[in-house]
Amino acid sequence: MISNHIKVALRNFRRQTFFSLVNVTGLGVGLAACWLIGIYVYYERSFDEFLPDADRIFSVALDFKMGGEEGKTTNTPPPLGPRLATDYPEIEMTARTFNLGSAIVRRSISGTEPLQYNETTAIAADTLFLKLFAFPMKEGNLSALDKSGSLVLTEKTAEKYFGSVSPIGQALEINGNIYTVTGILKDLPETSSVQFDFLLPMQNFHVVENFAWSWIWLQVDTWAKFREKPTPETLAVLEAKFPDMVKRYAPAAYERVGQDFLKQLQNGDRLDVKLIPLKSLHLNAAGFYSRLSTLGDKQQVNIFAIVGGLILLLACVNFMNLSTARSIKRTREVGIRRALGSNKNVLVGQFLTESILFSLIAMMLAAVLTSITLPFFNKLTGLRLEIEDLYSFRILPFVVLLPLLTGLACGLYPAFYFSKSKTVDISKMSGTAATGGHMFLRNGLVVFQFSVSIVLMLGAFVVYQQLHFATKISPGLQRENVLIIKNARHLGNTSAKETFRQQLSQIPAVVSSTYATYLPSLGSFADYYEPEQGDQKHAVVKSLLLSSFMTDMNFIPTLGIEIIAGRNFLSNTKSDSSSVILNEAAVKAMGWENAVGKWMRYPGNRNQRFQVIGVMKNFYNGSVKLAIEPIAIFNESSKSYQTWDSNVAIRLSPGSEKAVIQKVEKLWKASVPEAPFEHDFLDSSFSRLYVSEAKTSTVLGVFTILALFIGCLGLFALAAFTAEQRTKEIGIRKVLGASVFGLVGLLSRDFLKLVFIAIVLSTPLAWYAMNKWLQNYAYRVDVSWKIFAIAAVTAIVISLITISFQSIKVALANPVKSLRSE
Repeated sequence: MISNHIKVALRNFRRQTFFSLVNVTGLGVGLAACWLIGIYVYYERSFDEFLPDADRIFSVALDFKMGGEEGKTTNTPPPLGPRLATDYPEIEMTARTFNLGSAIVRRSISGTEPLQYNETTAIAADTLFLKLFAFPMKEGNLSALDKSGSLVLTEKTAEKYFGSVSPIGQALEINGNIYTVTGILKDLPETSSVQFDFLLPMQNFHVVENFAWSWIWLQVDTWAKFREKPTPETLAVLEAKFPDMVKRYAPAAYERVGQDFLKQLQNGDRLDVKLIPLKSLHLNAAGFYSRLSTLGDKQQVNIFAIVGGLILLLACVNFMNLSTARSIKRTREVGIRRALGSNKNVLVGQFLTESILFSLIAMMLAAVLTSITLPFFNKLTGLRLEIEDLYSFRILPFVVLLPLLTGLACGLYPAFYFSKSKTVDISKMSGTAATGGHMFLRNGLVVFQFSVSIVLMLGAFVVYQQLHFATKISPGLQRENVLIIKNARHLGNTSAKETFRQQLSQIPAVVSSTYATYLPSLGSFADYYEPEQGDQKHAVVKSLLLSSFMTDMNFIPTLGIEIIAGRNFLSNTKSDSSSVILNEAAVKAMGWENAVGKWMRYPGNRNQRFQVIGVMKNFYNGSVKLAIEPIAIFNESSKSYQTWDSNVAIRLSPGSEKAVIQKVEKLWKASVPEAPFEHDFLDSSFSRLYVSEAKTSTVLGVFTILALFIGCLGLFALAAFTAEQRTKEIGIRKVLGASVFGLVGLLSRDFLKLVFIAIVLSTPLAWYAMNKWLQNYAYRVDVSWKIFAIAAVTAIVISLITISFQSIKVALANPVKSLRSE
């Protein structure tokens, strides 16, 4: 029976080659898109599953509100981890990690130049870190971090510095300190939330121990491992105990910096400790402040999954539409089968076999398409998939089931559409087009196809506009033509820095340069400051979290920041060591009416006092998803705090970038031969804040094209079928004097009506969806009526071109031939 069904299916494929190819092409494109998106979604949802105890490991996070600032973060204070392990027996162990940022790693080799690189994947960790995560080891054991000065490398890093020789017992210099290799980890998969290549003992970094008392210094990540997998109920019970712990231990730390923590809690502040399951951390920490570079975007993954499913659904709609539209060609066959005794199940089996066979052939096409487009897909998603990954053991069930389920979905309606009719009804249908409910359904499916295409098109337009706004619009800050040199701390003392600056100024294309601890888009130092009331009548806030840069007098002009009140720093001498420049957001949050001349204290450095000498215009320091934060600029002579980060920002003349980089690199190597030259551009740094949006914009653009292609493919085939059905009618009309233009309009009118209906239905849906998506951004574009007009015109023009090809072909045909066939 099955073999007979396959023979009939192949015969029908050859008999209706054009429509069969349309079906296979549409399904192939849809299956390829769904296949690739399926792999991407699987990848995003498989983070940390390689760890044997992943179900028992949790990331410790904070849900905080301090004054006007609130949010969630995986950045935690040093004493939190040890306290959790001590006070709660359910927790087997905890470990902290401390990100070293940029580190210079050097291996001296006798008789040759030393191997030297600037590395950004070095972290310090507690001794229990390896035991907590149980990362697979290649050499050494899980006690490799127990001794001070020890070092654990990943396999690829060991090969980078030591080649094929075992590095155990060998020495590496990291930031000027010697470490001995005691263990080699197997390379971490990309699906590991914790990523590093160098693992150093926490005990070597005294800055963490120096803040062992502080519940305010949020500079470490904390991980907890339970004795057994907790249930949601036990987890909720445990988290309910944490507020008492915070109230017991945190007040002393806040009192040390002059703050009453318990009173702040009574006034509405909070510091709640939360536990996030490691396996869900990647997609469930959206909006968190975090140093983890692997956090994903659950909303983006869901968008990709929905769009991939819609593309496949559009291809299935094409199949069903063309199958029912071509029903007239099959009615006689079905009628004869029913007359000869075939029951309903046999007929259903025949049509389902055909649809599954079509789907399997389409899957072969999809395999070719996925292989060809895999490099582009890798570039788009950031994955590094190989051809064999498309058929990996874990993906194989999806690959097998995808065409089978698609074939069933495509074939069910046509199968029951034919098989439910009686023999006499089928005989009457022969030679007539579908009418009534079936015509309504077919038109509805066309409307659905174009509605989806228009929604995707509008989505692509809005995402692109928001991305352009985020990356190109920068009020209060001039991002373009600013070269950044990292690791400026290696230049040495103030005198050496000034010498380097003078050398930079001699390069003709260099306009100005500045030193700063941090730069916009590259982070900032954050801590609480207390504004003084002074002679102001209105009360000011008790304390305010300020993000700050410690820099020099050239910072403002180099970055093109606008001073709207007061003045800039006058010099880098101690005359401005107690001066501060605030942005508008900081002045407003503090409650000052006229900020210039007012004073504020920094409890974190023995109540050091600063006088406001200027107010600068607000500028984006990070993503436009967040409101502009209160920002302060301190003079480097204040020595208010110490940070590891240090950068040089150089404003260049437009078009001089390449030549200047070569000259700056030469100067750098002459001044700091022991530190690799590493550079960036400020606008590029800002653009990297929107990698997720850029990815979404590209995906929506690509899938909009695919949706329109599939929709037009189906529309083209339906137009061809309709033209074929009305060939004799067209012939008679031409004989009676109808013009070609009138005939084209006649054939196109019905289809254009469906496109207009799709526009009407999709417009409010797209408007709602896009406004909902834009709510994620504190600063966003307006959804203009113009993009709806552009999308509507585009849909009409594309559909009109698609339909007109067949309409003009029939309208120009010789009427004698069409009438003779009667």
